[in-house]
Amino acid sequence: MVYSNHFDIAGIMVILTSLICAWIRPKLMKNFSKYLKLLIMLSIAYNVLDFATILFLKMQNPATWFVTYFLLILYFVVLSLFPYRGALYFFEICGEKYNPLILRIPLYSMLFLSVFGNIFFDFFFRLDKETMEYTQGIGSYVVLFYYFFVAIMVADCAIKHKRYLGVIRLRMLVTLFCVTIFNIVYQILFPETSITGLVLALSVALLVVVFCFIDVTLDDLTGLNNKVGFVRACDELMHKQDMTGYSMIKIQIYHMQELNERTGMENGDKVLLLLAENVKKAADEAKHKAVCGRIGGDTFAILTDEEVTINTMAKASIQDFIQNPLTGLDYAVSFYAGGYKIEEGDNDIDSMLDHAGYALKWVSGNFKTNVAFYDEDIRKEDEHRKAVEQKVRNAILEREFKVYLQPVCNTMTRERVSAEALVRWIDSKNQMINPSDFIPILEKNGFVTELDLYVLEDVCKMLRDWTDLGIDVVPVSVNFSRVDVDHAGIVEDIIAIVDKYELDHSLIKIELTESAFSENIGNIISTLTKLHDAGFVIMMDDFGSGYSNLNMFKDMPIDVVKIDMYFLRNIENSEKGMIVLESVVQMAKRLGLEIVVEGVETQEQYDYIRKLRCEMIQGYYFAKPMPSEIFPDQVTAG
Repeated sequence: MVYSNHFDIAGIMVILTSLICAWIRPKLMKNFSKYLKLLIMLSIAYNVLDFATILFLKMQNPATWFVTYFLLILYFVVLSLFPYRGALYFFEICGEKYNPLILRIPLYSMLFLSVFGNIFFDFFFRLDKETMEYTQGIGSYVVLFYYFFVAIMVADCAIKHKRYLGVIRLRMLVTLFCVTIFNIVYQILFPETSITGLVLALSVALLVVVFCFIDVTLDDLTGLNNKVGFVRACDELMHKQDMTGYSMIKIQIYHMQELNERTGMENGDKVLLLLAENVKKAADEAKHKAVCGRIGGDTFAILTDEEVTINTMAKASIQDFIQNPLTGLDYAVSFYAGGYKIEEGDNDIDSMLDHAGYALKWVSGNFKTNVAFYDEDIRKEDEHRKAVEQKVRNAILEREFKVYLQPVCNTMTRERVSAEALVRWIDSKNQMINPSDFIPILEKNGFVTELDLYVLEDVCKMLRDWTDLGIDVVPVSVNFSRVDVDHAGIVEDIIAIVDKYELDHSLIKIELTESAFSENIGNIISTLTKLHDAGFVIMMDDFGSGYSNLNMFKDMPIDVVKIDMYFLRNIENSEKGMIVLESVVQMAKRLGLEIVVEGVETQEQYDYIRKLRCEMIQGYYFAKPMPSEIFPDQVTAG
């Protein structure tokens, strides 16, 4: 008989390759199920045993008969354990509860036969100790029937959970079934060459690659369902039972980014793991089936019918578990949650998450409670938001957004030196919609970036047309939202639009409100530095409208500060207001910043600003915002 160990070497290489792939993602490797880890170990053990027995058989040395015999018994023991552990891993993935006796009785029978069947009956194999010839026994066919039985169990589980498994995993199972059939046929036709080790290694490698790298349903850090796994699990649950009384809950950690910045990413991960533990505990302790997962960076979700569970989550506190490494003091950590009670006919998981997410956003700024359910008031607000979003999309296509310009004048000469671009929405009925009715909504859903870039392009086209007509142009400032800073590629988008119209970058001033400078400070500095280096003028708008961090001036690439009109209200009657304004002006001058005072409406205010020698001034006293079409025709102020 001819023996070959080429397939065993190939099997070992396949398993090692899959482990190297897993090693690339250490967090994922750590979260591998114990059943998958055992499966990998059994696959390695099987190939090593197959390789070792072939070596001893080739030696044909009677002195090693007992060693060869012992290795062959271990070989069949591992061969029996492999499908059992594989089935347990599969049941665990699907969350299937099974009767352990159904699998354990056949397993124990196979293990008994593997050990004792050959001692007394040559059940699985016969080994001639003189010639060292190996022949298969009748037990080899029992192994095939055992594998077939386990395959039926797995197939039944797969059918029950096909919604959770998804197309890719189901196709993988069909592929493994076909490969197994091929292996059986091959072993019958060519019994002298064993490829079983290679087949098992390929099966495990395929499991590792598909379940852990291609069709991933588990979160690397927490081991809970990720967004894909959560949606599939919810979809499966909804098609199995009545969902009356169930709620979709979204949970988010309050100011997670600030927590990471102040205490470090390691502590941030610690908080995520603690919250994940609480969420999983709430799902496990629910009386009826519940589903949970981490569906975003600091966002978790749970589908449950337990009102008690929801209230417990709401009252939970994890602030004792996190400490600021710089001060050694406890850092208060809290979270807030939004819920949506499932109604009859609901079947769209993403829509439920969207409703719960809107309730979560609604409660995020509420200091009285940290849990809100999607009630009638929030529903109306949400429907208004969606209606506005749809109208905005259509308005951009129909070019209903118009650019108005408000002049900015030299304080001393009253000559126009620049202008601020302001967006105005004039609908199909020729009615103007107040910016406060749609800008906050667009900032929440991130759609404001598209509108801001739309305004920028309109301004660039306008300046290009004026230049081509020989009209003198002045720099125009364009307002950008704090949301824009987090938009991927925003710097490149701005540069591309301005370069498209062949304009000097200094003709465009980038305005960002002061409130934006208090969030994502590192990202803001990086973005504005890139724009500043590209030749754009950077302006801080609405300075003084909120809590002003004066320390930010030393780090920010700011060229111009716009002082908010709040300082100018009754300034002639407010000695403290005058002192604050004078101090801000002097500080800005010493830092080499230009100053624009906006909101000037009276002669008294204008005279006072002239006395402070601020460079530029803006307000109704000089001109109101006007359509860009008539801006060049207006008589220069003064």
